[in-house]
Formats: sequence, structure tokens, C-alpha cells
Amino acid sequence: MKTAFAILLAAAVGTVAAEPHTVVTPCTACKGERSLSITPPNLGQHDGEIDVTPGKPFTSHRWDVKHSRCPLCKGTGRHEKWAFKVRPPEDRADKEPCTTCWWSGAEPCRKCNHTGLADCQRCKGSRHGSKPGWIVEETKTTSRSSFRSYGRSSSRQHKKIKVTPCPECGGIGKVRCTSCDGMGGQPCRRCKGAGYTPKRSK
Repeated sequence: MKTAFAILLAAAVGTVAAEPHTVVTPCTACKGERSLSITPPNLGQHDGEIDVTPGKPFTSHRWDVKHSRCPLCKGTGRHEKWAFKVRPPEDRADKEPCTTCWWSGAEPCRKCNHTGLADCQRCKGSRHGSKPGWIVEETKTTSRSSFRSYGRSSSRQHKKIKVTPCPECGGIGKVRCTSCDGMGGQPCRRCKGAGYTPKRSK
């Protein structure tokens, strides 16, 4: 079965001149376990509220998000990337290596710097000291109480905070790079994925 990167090359040059050489590593999120448990950031919340239940510490196990299928690798436990190895064709008498990619037919993805991963844009700018992968929503309400005997009233501000996993990345903070489909590379723009150019006549 051809990889997504091989299909990308085929679309670029009409046919795949050389099968892409890939390397498989454990998923960076689940470490190859396929399932994943993520702990939310400790912002002092208790039942979604802050500073309203003194003496009751934050208990992460109550709010851990468990994924039976890791969202980043889609439950495979693997991360496949382009290896950029030199693989010259057997019939290279009339060919010379591309000066950009040198037979490989690809170049590192500039958007993700060959990692195949990108920061999730939906939760990247989370506030309140949260870590990437989590959406923090804060609401404030004010309650008033009056003292009839003294003719005075007082107000108390009530702060509520809700910490939920990002629906885009599932709490990981990273997503597959959309530019290279997570492969960390793209077809070489100079040779259009062939890895070589016709040899110049002397």
C-alpha cells in the first residue's frame, strides 16, 4: 500500500519515479501505546470553580481525559515520516542528481521543519497559564448581601473556571502538519519529485 506521501508525489509528477523511503517511529503523544490519558492543567479548580471550596485540593484523576484511540496517530501508535535518504535509480546513465534533493525526490517541509507536526492553532493562545491542548473559559458573577440593621450591603465576586480538552487536538496540543500530511517532507520543487534531471549534453 502506498503512503500518503507517495500519492502526493504521484499527483505532482504523474507517476512516482522512486518509491519514497520512510522511517517509522513511535507516536510522540502516546509513545506507541495507541491509547492515551491526558491530565488537565492545575489552575486550582474544584468542580469547575476557583476559590469557593477551601481545603479541597485539585484532584487530577477526576478530570483526566482518556482516549482509547490516540487522536494524533489515530490509534496506530506509529508516526511515519519521509527519511530523505539518497536512492539513485538503477538506470542513471542519462540522468544527473537534482541539485536540491540529490536523488531523494523530496525536501523537508518548511512549515513543520521536518517534524510532521504543527501546533494546534485552536488552543495555542490559551490564557490563565494553561498548557497547550486545553481550552480555558472563565466567568465571573457578583453576589450581593445586605445588612438591614446597619443599612449596608456587600458584594462578593464569584469566579468560575472551566477547563476542557481542545476539540481539535484532543488535549495533545499538536496536530498533523496539513502541508505535508504529517510526513515531514514535500515533493522537491526543482525536479518535481523525480530526484534527478536529464543529463546535460557536453
